[in-house]
Amino acid sequence: MASTSETGHAKNVDNFSSLIDGIASFGATYNPSNPSTILAALKAKKESARTSINAVNTASIQYANATNKRETAFVPFNSTITRGLNSLRASPSDDNTDAAVATIARKILNTRAPKGSTSKEAPAPAAGPAVKVKKVSTSQRSYDSQVDNFDRFVEALANIPEYKPNEPELKVEALKAYAAELRKVNDECNTTSYALDAARANRNAELYTTSTGLVDVALSAKAYVKSLFGATSAEFKRISSLEFRTVK
Repeated sequence: MASTSETGHAKNVDNFSSLIDGIASFGATYNPSNPSTILAALKAKKESARTSINAVNTASIQYANATNKRETAFVPFNSTITRGLNSLRASPSDDNTDAAVATIARKILNTRAPKGSTSKEAPAPAAGPAVKVKKVSTSQRSYDSQVDNFDRFVEALANIPEYKPNEPELKVEALKAYAAELRKVNDECNTTSYALDAARANRNAELYTTSTGLVDVALSAKAYVKSLFGATSAEFKRISSLEFRTVK
């Protein structure tokens, strides 16, 4: 379901279209001196505004698809780290090596080492879904950090001779492939996020720029009709109920 704000932007354009229909019915009598409110200019503004709305809708879908793909890719993320760390602990590697890798794992999974425990004794971080944060910018930084630290985690295991698991999905080659997949889907999220921000900025400029935005142009056109026919005229009443609001 579209958000209230996104619906509000579209409603402004829908009302603007109705305003144009009403103005068109006035014929040659409608002859404003303001070039931005002549009928041809109003029609052009409607098309550019509608295009900007559609661009946001397209960018929103692309961003949603990218985030869904990323969430799917991250499903085995925590368990992969946990299993890899436990596989290392089960190997002949020394405690200091295990502790260094465990530190990276805890940084990724945001867990703390129990006090007074050694690396061999410390339980692995609990498996579960990647942390989701409500704020988009904070969430994105969290994913960026997890991807970067997972690269470190895999590289650390790759440089430990004792790390030789028999499980195919835990082998270094498989972990590197998974790391590359995570970076790819995360980069796609970054790209589509920036594209969505740009589309929204363009949409906001089309609709809400002072004097030249759709809302101000619509209000100017309504004011002209009011001055042309009078506040109590049937012509003005035809368009007076059309609302135009700046949506944030």
